[in-house]
Amino acid sequence: MDSVGSLELSWAQGYNGGKIGYIDKDVICYQAGSNVKFVSEDGTETVYNFKGNGVGPFAVHPTNKCFAIAEQSLNPKITVFMYPTFREVAVLKDGSKLEYRSMIFSHSEYLGTISGVPEFQLILWRYTDGTKLATVDLVSDPVTCLTFNPGNWRQICVTTENSMTIWNTEQSDNKYVLLPQKVKLPAENPSLNFDDEKDRDIPTRASTRMSRYTVDLPKAAIAGLVGEKAEVLEEIQDTTPRVVPLSHAWSPSGDVFVGCKGGQILRVDGEIYKAKILYCPLPPASAPNSRATSATSRYNSQMDLPTADEVKEMIFEGGADCVSLHRKGLYVAGQDGMLRLVDLKSEEFKILEKIPIGNSVTALSFSSNYKRIAVATSKGTFHVYEVGAAPDSVKNLKDFHMGNFVGISCLAGNEYCVSVREDGELQVWTIDKGLLISSVSVGIQALCLACCPMVHVAAVGTVSGHVFYVDLTFPKKPRVVTAKRLYQGPLTHLTYDSEGKYLVSGSDDGHVFVIDGRASVNFKPIGYTTIPGDIQSISTHSTNTVTKIVVTSNTSKNKRNGADTVLSFRVTDELVKDLRNNVNSLKYDFKDASIKRIILKLPIPGYGAALAEENSFFTLGQTSKKLYQFSLPEEPPKKEEHMHIHMGKPNELFPEAEFDSHQLPGGKLQLSPHGKWLASCGTDGAVQLRALGTLDRFVTVKPHDYHLGGVRIVAFADDAQNIFTTGYDGVLCCYSWKFSSTGVGKAKSAMEAARARKTRLMQIQKDEDEVVRNFPEYSPPSNSRPVSGEITQAEKERRALEKAQESDEIYRTPTPVAPKDATWQQVQEFESIKEEDNEYASVKQDLRVQIRDMRRTIQGMLKQNEVLPDIEKLGRHEFDLDIEEQNRLQAEADAEVNRVKEEIEFENLAKIYLREMIKRECWDEMDVKGRAIQSFFTSLEVSNFPMRKRSAATEKQLQIVSTRRKIQLADVAARKAELEASQKPGATPADDEAADVDEGDESGKEKPSTTGSLGAMYGGGSDLFFSQFDLHTRDQKVSQIVLLEDAIYRIKNTFNKEFDEVYQKKLSEISKIKDKNKRIVKILADLDLIEDVVQPVLSIYEDPESLLTVEDHEVKVEKYLTAEQRKELEKKEKEEEERKMREKGDNARERGLDMMMGGVLEIKKEDELKKDIPKPLFMSTKEPNDWTEDEQKLAKEYEKRVKELQEEREKYRKQLETELRKLQSMIHDSMQGFDDTLTQLFMKKIKIMMVIYQEELKILRLRYSLLVEEELETREKELNRLMEHKKTMKALTATALMESKKHMDAFKEQYDILNAEDKVMDKAFKREFHDVTAVQQDQLYRLFRKRPRIPRLKGFDTPAPSTADTSIPNPFADRPSTARQHAQAKSQLDAAIQDLDKISNIPEGVEEAVWQRLCAYRREKIENDLLIKQKALILAEMDNFYKKRVEEDERLKNDMEGIFDTLNKLHDDRIRFNLNLEVQLMLKQGQVEVDPTNFIHDYKDSALIHRGVVEELNSNIKQLGESKITSMMESKDFRKGIIQLEWEQKRMLMQMEDLKNKMKDIQFMKVTREIQLYLSNEDYDGKKSEEIGKLEQTILTQLKHHEKNVREKKRIIKDLGKTIKSRDSENFSMDNDLAELNVTVNERRHIDDVNAERRSDTGTEKRYQEIVQRRKLVDLAKAQAQEVAVLRAEVERLRMRTFPALVQVEH
Repeated sequence: MDSVGSLELSWAQGYNGGKIGYIDKDVICYQAGSNVKFVSEDGTETVYNFKGNGVGPFAVHPTNKCFAIAEQSLNPKITVFMYPTFREVAVLKDGSKLEYRSMIFSHSEYLGTISGVPEFQLILWRYTDGTKLATVDLVSDPVTCLTFNPGNWRQICVTTENSMTIWNTEQSDNKYVLLPQKVKLPAENPSLNFDDEKDRDIPTRASTRMSRYTVDLPKAAIAGLVGEKAEVLEEIQDTTPRVVPLSHAWSPSGDVFVGCKGGQILRVDGEIYKAKILYCPLPPASAPNSRATSATSRYNSQMDLPTADEVKEMIFEGGADCVSLHRKGLYVAGQDGMLRLVDLKSEEFKILEKIPIGNSVTALSFSSNYKRIAVATSKGTFHVYEVGAAPDSVKNLKDFHMGNFVGISCLAGNEYCVSVREDGELQVWTIDKGLLISSVSVGIQALCLACCPMVHVAAVGTVSGHVFYVDLTFPKKPRVVTAKRLYQGPLTHLTYDSEGKYLVSGSDDGHVFVIDGRASVNFKPIGYTTIPGDIQSISTHSTNTVTKIVVTSNTSKNKRNGADTVLSFRVTDELVKDLRNNVNSLKYDFKDASIKRIILKLPIPGYGAALAEENSFFTLGQTSKKLYQFSLPEEPPKKEEHMHIHMGKPNELFPEAEFDSHQLPGGKLQLSPHGKWLASCGTDGAVQLRALGTLDRFVTVKPHDYHLGGVRIVAFADDAQNIFTTGYDGVLCCYSWKFSSTGVGKAKSAMEAARARKTRLMQIQKDEDEVVRNFPEYSPPSNSRPVSGEITQAEKERRALEKAQESDEIYRTPTPVAPKDATWQQVQEFESIKEEDNEYASVKQDLRVQIRDMRRTIQGMLKQNEVLPDIEKLGRHEFDLDIEEQNRLQAEADAEVNRVKEEIEFENLAKIYLREMIKRECWDEMDVKGRAIQSFFTSLEVSNFPMRKRSAATEKQLQIVSTRRKIQLADVAARKAELEASQKPGATPADDEAADVDEGDESGKEKPSTTGSLGAMYGGGSDLFFSQFDLHTRDQKVSQIVLLEDAIYRIKNTFNKEFDEVYQKKLSEISKIKDKNKRIVKILADLDLIEDVVQPVLSIYEDPESLLTVEDHEVKVEKYLTAEQRKELEKKEKEEEERKMREKGDNARERGLDMMMGGVLEIKKEDELKKDIPKPLFMSTKEPNDWTEDEQKLAKEYEKRVKELQEEREKYRKQLETELRKLQSMIHDSMQGFDDTLTQLFMKKIKIMMVIYQEELKILRLRYSLLVEEELETREKELNRLMEHKKTMKALTATALMESKKHMDAFKEQYDILNAEDKVMDKAFKREFHDVTAVQQDQLYRLFRKRPRIPRLKGFDTPAPSTADTSIPNPFADRPSTARQHAQAKSQLDAAIQDLDKISNIPEGVEEAVWQRLCAYRREKIENDLLIKQKALILAEMDNFYKKRVEEDERLKNDMEGIFDTLNKLHDDRIRFNLNLEVQLMLKQGQVEVDPTNFIHDYKDSALIHRGVVEELNSNIKQLGESKITSMMESKDFRKGIIQLEWEQKRMLMQMEDLKNKMKDIQFMKVTREIQLYLSNEDYDGKKSEEIGKLEQTILTQLKHHEKNVREKKRIIKDLGKTIKSRDSENFSMDNDLAELNVTVNERRHIDDVNAERRSDTGTEKRYQEIVQRRKLVDLAKAQAQEVAVLRAEVERLRMRTFPALVQVEH
């Protein structure tokens, strides 16, 4: 294929929302995928195809008409090109290993880049020679904006989402250094941008320490951080939401204006590098209570709501994403689609202009003259706005409609190509120039596109499964005419056959539809077939009346694996004519035999498919990087093989040939319309074209970057002369052939095939186009929402079914109707159902009647079953006719029960595990379980101390500490005894007495006032404790903590023992009370009284073990029993009933007890008193008058016995009541006594808790001191690290200083040599012009010394003029760049030298040859002077660089000294902290003589001393005071006389001095002329007034003269203004002429280019080679001549240096 020719990029369209820039006066440049587009404001487009390896960032030079593109590959290069010739200016190498992230040009010759992984470096280049000047490391955060200061290339601003840094470049000849200046970003909420207030001096517990030496440590030391983490701790702890800078613009004064994500606008001062918020948007409406306010807001409260006009003047979030500076102000634009001009001169925030753009703005760029601004939006549109014009005058330059292309195809006629983007926007482009002529949207996301060769129609596949047909009979007015829904899911593939008869579609569900491509049949679907898996590609090939279709699919459910199955079938015209006999059903699924359906297996998974002549099938291998060629069978396999296919064992294809292909997996294949060329595209970004005859040779182009996914689609034009590609970068590329001599014939064959196809389809196309034109425009169906209360179709059917069942009628299911959004397959299915209903209506009616009869019979049987006895009744399930359905429902229910049961079991298991964990942690592992004792009568409650058993490690540590402490004490005692023994022989009695006293003091233990706690009184004492005044080392403090913890443990144990005794006492009391309560209950029963009996019980706090067991009465729900448990319970109940039945039988024991002893074993008195005396019978049967004497005696006896019984009962009752009160009193007393004991225990616990807190406070103080020691160690480590870092930096700085000094000295030596040579050249003038006369020599020397006048150019540091020309829109016009200054100076100097060298300036008598020699010598001298001046500037710059390095070295030295001082201070602080101990003391009230503050005592300035010291000091003070008063009284009287005498002496001395001064004044007074005049003239005032008049007259005269001069100057200025206006008009006319000449030149060039294409190419290459060779020879000759001239000059210079000076001395 390479013999055919090569492919060249014809045009490219697309925009991804990146940066844009003016590269020429009216040409906008932007990146389009792998290409760079140049769009003129008049619509002219130019494209440059970048040939590098991948495409990275892109940058445009603002003034020099060049642009740079970076590669994206290993060791990427940056290439700088010149516009419009696209000449390669420079290649920048070795800047990064993998990628560049950002790139920007300065206004001069410098380029700044930021590399990505792994370096993350900012690199400064001189792009003119490809030199890397400086490199510095950055953070890895993504860069949001990178800019040079337009007025000073030495300043670079880099912003990320979290930071803003301004880098300043320092230069020393060829050495460059980048130094950062970080700018702290303000908070989003302006109210938070203030310094934190100082902590109020409120006394706290920490300030009550009497003597505490505090050490100020940084937060990093407190946090224990060392190294980089310590340096960024403040940034980590800063949780304030801060602004996110997105873009920025420089001002001429060096300030930076920053636009932020939230709509804020900042101004960064270029001198102090501090950011100030110029504008902050108001908080959102959802947060009315927010405190956020605008920096310039006029709303001081929430009630001051903005008006509608004020809201229009606001900038909301996202409205300041792009900023750019103009002379009129700051242009701001963003997501709201509005371009605003902000006034920077006013103190208040003010918007001067508002220009509506319409879409979200992504980029802004000013033209070189700042008269126009280009605006790019997120929708792919370009706008140009003339600054100062009306807001509605924005020019819409381009409208690309940004988004990825998902389909591209060539329209019939070979004039237009059609593309569709993923949002459904269909666009029509011209093939020759790539102009967008029209577009239309289908209104839904699109996935694929196909254009019909037969009809001017484009089919678009969408995610909804629709095929939208777009009428393109008038390409400039496309319209959607119809839509067919084929799938429920997305429609992913559309392909027309070469004749346009059939449209084949595919989706992920495996259905392949064949649709009629004719508009006359309304694009009716013909039928479908299926393929297993997801469809990967579809290809067709037509021959005569047969269209063969190949579909590949992936059955592995992983689309990355490629296609592994091939479906091959064919569609013929006969099949379409007799369609009903070739489908299986009315759903129109093709019969396999009718379409000769074949399913084959690919041995290697592949991508893409292409079907060519002779059943050749091509696909790309997934992993082999090969193109495979297969041969498909003509006929389907036999029956046995067919069985195997349906059993999942399809036949396998074997490749006939394989060829080298793409380097990355993935891609597509496309056959040319004439079937001779094969194109493949892949994810490697390449497109390969092959001829089917020579598949091993191919032509490759790389239109798209593989980093973005490579090439997505490739398509041929109808005549195969153009190839269209699109990728995932949103760019559409068109390539055209540049045929070789052998490729012209093949191109003609392709064009002839296209012409023949066009002729063949011309009439059909004409008829079908007419049908399409008559189609109405498609309007999508409206999805109306259901009305509230409206009955749905399902509800109607349910009600009809219920009504039919109630009335026992036959219910006929209504025929289903297809919904509005039904697919074609669903519609056909409903149609088939309707046809079946009509065909089998009678059969269905008979079945419904039989079902009704069966239902009636079963219902009658159910009614009979209800009245039968229980033993004869059948279960409800017996009447279920559908046993399988019943079993299925039962199985589902059982499965659901098991699932719920399993879930409950798992939940219970989790809860049981949690319970066991809590029990083990909080109960089982506790050595002393926590419990409480509650009072009987009060709410008092005392709890014990729950305690864990001490671990083995704790016990071991305690033992170690105790043993070590005992050894220390024994050692101290031994040393003391030895010391005392050595002092005894020489000791005096006084010493012995003092020693005894000391021994007595030392033998006594420390008192609680000095130990700081009362632990010894409650079981926490120990002789092993260290004294609080001896805790200096870390080991001592750790040992003291261990001993204190042991003391707390012992104190708690002691209390717990007492607690257990009290607890046992309460149990005993409760037991006694229960015994007494039994008697009380018996007494109350005997007395028939109802009183409350005190029943003390233990609560859950006193008996926590009860919480671990659950009683049956605590469970409020019915207990669930399994079948086994229920059987066991029933068995026990049955046994219990049998036992009771047995007991109800004849029991001999109970019968004997009743017969012999009345049923009781013991006779009690109370039982006897309860018995009544039996009344005689006659008393109830006779009247008292009828009684006999015996009966009367018996009656009296009865009454007496009854009275005695009553008396006995009353006596027993009183006895019982007395016993009851006594028992109740005893219970109350015992309970009260226990409460008193509990109260004492409570008071003791209060004291014990106080003691424990005292001990814990000592532990906390010790731990705090240990923590401070650790912080001090951390701080020391950090300071040592900083010292090492500073030393390293100091060494580097010293090295840099030495190198800078060395380079400066070497450069200074060169500068001195140049100065010396310049002086020699001046002195050698007479020797050079010795051949002229002395007069002429003087004239020539004066002319030699004459220099052209060049206006001095201002540098960046020069202050701007106060009266700048506001008519110039460029804000940097008063501060041109360094390169521009040099260019202007050089051009002005050349012009001035040419004026000096004119022949008219020759003095009289001087020959022209001498004049030419003078001019050359003078030019050489001027160039020498310029060189010296340049060297002087460089030397000054190097000296400045050296001074800064010296300052940096001095600063590092000072830093090291500061760190060293800090380390020394830290060491002193550490020693002082360890010696100045913090001691806990216990003082009685009254011993503190410190004035109390508002809350607590402040002991900061207090001292602890012994009371005796104070008393002794007071007595001494009294004695000294009395003696002082006595002496003062004595001296008072004596000093009185002395003071009086001294005062008299001073008075007299002052009088004497005054008289002496007066005498001197009189003696030395001078009589001046003024005094003499005053004394001699009588009218002195008149003379003075006369002199004043003369002076006023002189002043008036001078004022008039000054006004005259001013008028003259104004006249001159006015004349100059007129001259300037005339010059401007002349320049304007010349600009117009120049524009017309440019148009004429372009037209001539265009005509010449057109004619050049028509000329013969014979001899062109040969002439071109001759011209190139001649050019090289000329350049070589020039170079050699220049080299010879340089050598001659050097020889002359050397000769002059060694030439003897034979000058005659004139006397």
